[in-house]
Amino acid sequence: MPTKNLRKTRKNTGLSTKMNYKIKKKKSSDTTRKVIIAGIVVSSAMVILSIVVSVFFNDEAIAHRKFNQLVREYYEDYFYDKMMETIEDDLVEKKLAKFAQSGVQPVTLRQVLLYQNGKNSEYKKYFDTGAFYCDKNNTEAIIYPEEPFGKKDYHIEFKYSCQSE
Repeated sequence: MPTKNLRKTRKNTGLSTKMNYKIKKKKSSDTTRKVIIAGIVVSSAMVILSIVVSVFFNDEAIAHRKFNQLVREYYEDYFYDKMMETIEDDLVEKKLAKFAQSGVQPVTLRQVLLYQNGKNSEYKKYFDTGAFYCDKNNTEAIIYPEEPFGKKDYHIEFKYSCQSE
């Protein structure tokens, strides 16, 4: 009888080894899937990050945002106040309504960089980076006042004359 028990044990050991092999193989394929999925997720994240960086942090996009900012500051902090000084109170709406159709005289990049004794001259670096260049005389913005004709009631149309290398 001891021999039979020994044989049964060997048979069980054989079965158990085959089952262990299948379990190990299954665990190995699950691990492989997880590694592949992690690789896909990381690769996708890197592609998305590179697209975001190229769209929002390239020289051209930065220059466009800076020009927009400078034109808004110019109109709200300087031009609007000067224009209001020259227009009589009862004619403000009539005069600005005229500009709503045609726009205020175009504002060039050179103007917004140099007004008030070169207040914004440090921004020149954004418009001439070596790989990207904007013509300061031909890059312009036209401001269209909108009702009720307050300081922040306007929209801007931009015309860029810029080159990328």
